[in-house]
Formats: sequence, C-alpha cells, structure tokens
Amino acid sequence: MKIITILGTRPEIIKLSALLPLLDQEFEHVLIHTGQHYDYNMDAVFFEELNLLKPKYFLNIGSHPQGKQTGLMLEKIEEVLIKEKPDLIIVEGDTNTTMAGALAAAKLHIPIMHAEAGCRSFNRQMPEEINRVIVDHISDYLIAPDEESFQHLLAEGISEDKISLLGSTAFDAVLRNKEFIKKEVVLDNYKLKEKKFVLVTLHRAENTDNVNNLRKIIGALNHLSNLATFVFPIHPRTRKVINENKIEINSSIKLVEPQPYLSFLALLSNCTFCISDSGGIQEEALAFNIPCLIPREETEWTRLVKAGKNILMGTNTDKIINETKKFLIDETELQRIKGIKYPYDDKVSKKIVEVIKQIK
Repeated sequence: MKIITILGTRPEIIKLSALLPLLDQEFEHVLIHTGQHYDYNMDAVFFEELNLLKPKYFLNIGSHPQGKQTGLMLEKIEEVLIKEKPDLIIVEGDTNTTMAGALAAAKLHIPIMHAEAGCRSFNRQMPEEINRVIVDHISDYLIAPDEESFQHLLAEGISEDKISLLGSTAFDAVLRNKEFIKKEVVLDNYKLKEKKFVLVTLHRAENTDNVNNLRKIIGALNHLSNLATFVFPIHPRTRKVINENKIEINSSIKLVEPQPYLSFLALLSNCTFCISDSGGIQEEALAFNIPCLIPREETEWTRLVKAGKNILMGTNTDKIINETKKFLIDETELQRIKGIKYPYDDKVSKKIVEVIKQIK
C-alpha cells in the first residue's frame, strides 16, 4: 500500500512525529511538506532533531491570504497525487494544509484519513474550525482523539463505521521526543531555575488579529510579572502586532526568540505552569502534568478543561490576573490541579497503523 502524508506546519510535524517512522517501516510512504509557515532550511533542522526522514516533496507555498494559500496548495498537491497515485492520504488537525490536502485527494477519489478528527470550538469565526468541519465530512477514516470528538462526529451525521476512537498522537509525540531534551542547556542559557518560572505563548489569530484582546492579555501579564519570572517565546506574528500597535511589555518579562521544538519542550517540562492559547501546548502540558491557563474564550480541547487539568480564563484582564494569582500566591491550587489523575492514551500511532492495515 502506498500512503502519502501531507503536512505543512510545525505542530503537524510534532503531532505526527511518532507516526511517520511507523509509516516508513510498514508501507510505501511518501511525505509532502507544503511549506505553509516555514522555509525548508528551518524545517530541515527540525526533521534532523526528531530523527525523521525528510519530505520527498517540499512545495514552498509560504504565507498568503487564506484563499490564495489554499488554492496554491490545491494545485501543487494535486500534481503530486496524480504522479504518485497513492492508495491513502493522511492529514492531521485543522490547518489550511490539512484542508487543501483533503480536498485535493477527495476530488481525485483517493481515500482520506483525518487524524485529530471531531474537535470543535463551535466558533465559525476561526478559520481552523471551518477546516476541521470540511475535512471531517470528506474523509473516509476519522481518528477521534476523545469521546467528545467522537460524539461531535456522530451528531453531524458521520457514519460510526468511519470513526476510530483511538486518542491523540500528541502524547505519543511528547513521550517519544522528550528523550531528546537537554534541559540543563536550555535553562542555563536563559538563567532559569527548574519550576521557578511561568511559560507564556500567544499566537492564535483570535488574539493576534484582535488588538484589543492582545492588549488585555499583555496588560494582565505586565501586572503579574511583578510576582514571578515570566518567559515569553514571542511568535513573529505576535511581535509584529505588538510593535505596530505600540503595546508595551514590561522589561521584567523575559522575551526570547521562538524556540526550536526540543528547547521549547525543555521549557514546558520545567516551568511552574504555562499560559498559552495554543491547542497543541494544552495537550503537551498534560503529558508533563503542567497546568495550562488558556487566554481564549473557547477551546477545542474541552475535555482537559472539564477534567480540571487546564483552566479556560478568557481574555478579560482582571480575570486573567485573578486566575493566575491563585497559582502564584499559594501553591495549594497548583498542587491540587497537578494531583488530578487524568490518563491519556499512548501508542495511538501504532493503533492507527493497525487501522490502516485493515483497509481493503
């Protein structure tokens, strides 16, 4: 069986990093990288760090408005699919790469497997939500990460025999890749002490495109930075919006460049807790039992909030301050959340391979 996996962003590479080597071992496997966010040289290092085979095809699409980016991807992905004639394509998550890859395959009548299917924020203002829904409804095999996602798919009329409730590959990825972490090097580099800092990331469009939201979140961080060390690897898009709108950040907040994946894992695994609007980090934090406080109005990973492991704070300045202070002033709340037992599935990538083997 020939399988093509299509990815284009670092979160996709991370979440598929435990699955890709298994596909290489078990099948004739071809990897397409659309280049949605990053240039080839940056991602070449990324593949080397994680001991992954490099893509056969790098499409070098780059950053464009949504419609143009998706159109360029469709055109180039279709050319590769016609040339390679795969029996199955695999896409992951909710990016424009995910949607373009699935659409190109669907129009060529190539079966589609969607990993991380059924996640819903129920906010159609988010481009990711549109991508999730479209890809789920044109896919032939849907890998649901949790019971809620499974139920969302059923509620939308998707046949149960298309769905496999296996879990999330994000945990496989963390368990595999944490073996490559060199925490002492990273902590020494930024003069940090283990479990003595708060890690912050902000990059989601609902926060960076909404300057008012970003001002409120940064205002809360400025206030809180007097109580603890805050480390903020700042995304280029976030930095651009901050600079253009003259949003001031306290000098007490340690701004650092975007981190390579393994360096970021070193920071995440050794922080006290994290504040992040990233869906991927919400899962990765769980794997290290690090509470994640989410400055968003909704999240696609509702199960982690309902379980009490993560906190959905919203974007109101006062609420962010009040929620975060609970963790900074008294460790009781922090330890209570860390003490909540929440099992997650492992070996999901191997289970996906077994599903593929059953395809006739």
